[in-house]
Amino acid sequence: MSRFDFLSFGSGKKKPAGPFLSAASASEWMQQLVTEHGPAANEALCEELARFNESASVGMLTADTLEALLTLNRLSQPLQAKLRTQYLMSVRLPKVLETQLRNQISYYSKLFCMVYQRFLMAEPAGPDRARIHALLPLAIARMMYYQSEAALWQYFRHFSPDNVFWTNVHQLYHLAETRGMASTPLFLFDEERGTTVQDQYLVLLLVSLTASGNLLPRQINMTYLLAQRLSSRTSLLADKAVEASFAVNLAMGAPPARPFASAASTMRYWETSELVEQLNSWLIMLDSGRMPDELKALQEPGLDASLLRYLLREWASKPYHFERAQRLPISGKSLEVAHRLPLLHKLIREPDEEKMAREKEASFSDEAGELRIYGFVTSRSRTRATAAGAKSDDAPKVPLPVCLVDNQSDSGLGISLDAIGNEWVTLGALLGFRDGSETQWSLGIVRRIKRPAPERIYLGVEILSARPVAASLRTEDGGVQRPALPIERVWLGGEIALFVPCVREGRKINALVLAISSYSLGKPFYMTARGRHFMVALGKVQDKGSDWCLCEIELIKSLEALP
Repeated sequence: MSRFDFLSFGSGKKKPAGPFLSAASASEWMQQLVTEHGPAANEALCEELARFNESASVGMLTADTLEALLTLNRLSQPLQAKLRTQYLMSVRLPKVLETQLRNQISYYSKLFCMVYQRFLMAEPAGPDRARIHALLPLAIARMMYYQSEAALWQYFRHFSPDNVFWTNVHQLYHLAETRGMASTPLFLFDEERGTTVQDQYLVLLLVSLTASGNLLPRQINMTYLLAQRLSSRTSLLADKAVEASFAVNLAMGAPPARPFASAASTMRYWETSELVEQLNSWLIMLDSGRMPDELKALQEPGLDASLLRYLLREWASKPYHFERAQRLPISGKSLEVAHRLPLLHKLIREPDEEKMAREKEASFSDEAGELRIYGFVTSRSRTRATAAGAKSDDAPKVPLPVCLVDNQSDSGLGISLDAIGNEWVTLGALLGFRDGSETQWSLGIVRRIKRPAPERIYLGVEILSARPVAASLRTEDGGVQRPALPIERVWLGGEIALFVPCVREGRKINALVLAISSYSLGKPFYMTARGRHFMVALGKVQDKGSDWCLCEIELIKSLEALP
């Protein structure tokens, strides 16, 4: 052996073959990649896929190569699933990091769809033809899976997939039908539950039916996971059945809808009674305090009885009719809007503070008169001056966002905002609004978000109260509940809250909006509102957001003064 042979043999460790030669080489290559890179292995895989898509010739599109790609996809998918879980669980992830994570996940999916697309367009000959034909149903099913994932990223951010997306998805399914691959049974990755291309297509169609802007990202993801378990309970038919629940036109770039009259051969119909029956049985078990065996693997945020009730309405075999207040279109009307409990409390209490300031000024004039008459200030004037309260901040006011009113009803309104500068918008957010010419603020809750265009946001707002009142809460010992509260959450020596007379479940109630971290069922507080004092106890939570809750209150007694 030459003295320079060590340059050729290195350490003696065998280097794995290229990832696209065969399933065995792909498995060995991916195993070493995970060992070297850990969770970042998919980034290195994406680099290899990008190079393959750019340089692979038609002659490289063999059955062995397709098997290798399917193996790489299967082995790397668990890392991809962890990234999506990370995205959904990171509620307060900075926007820049959120965008990077979303782009990383989408890039992986896009690369695999591109490489599978090349095999769909290829025309193999010889012995590879039968092998590739046998592998294509799995490749198409995974393409449909990643198309559903692409739609989810749109729905998470309250956008809707465009017509081009739906055209491509419908064409992909139509291709599977034409080649007789739509109903071929297969295992998508390593799941015990089998599926088909049609099942994956139905998952996407079912999720799109719930994309009205009423669900949080975790609820949308849970809807998707439930659809994965339910899509096999229905099937697409080319002939319209009498009991068809929904329809989709494969020749149109549009999502599915309720059945409509059409003689087109590209129409597909499906019925949801069996699917809804299964949903209803799960709901009965959840209402009784038991978790269905089929859903035990899904015990994560987003799964609850309220979501199942929502899906029962949206996926009902017949249109679900319920009463709603009549909406009247509005044009040319604008409102000031504000969010966050501390800011809302500050804005709502401003008229009260201005009144207290005027009374304080009047008390100063009384003191001057008493000095002239008696030569000293009486104790009565000192008491009145002390009780007058704090004066409004002298800091310059920051301009508030302005929205346009699109429609209004007795119970809510639809408004639209500029997307830039209003990234705070989330479902369940507490929202204050008023006409610029008025001093009184109204209080509402964001119930729906839609983004009809990248630069605009549409909000459906439920009106909670037209007369919220700024209040201050003190514990029984007369202090703030927690001494470490930020100064913006303290007013008149107590913690801020909003007294909200409102209607819930058809009855009028007295309620408080307060920080959710301060809520405790049955806890007594001294409440001060508009110069009057009460002792109240917190009742049942009627509604809540990420940082606030609305709870009913029970009046224990009225007080002349705080103890």
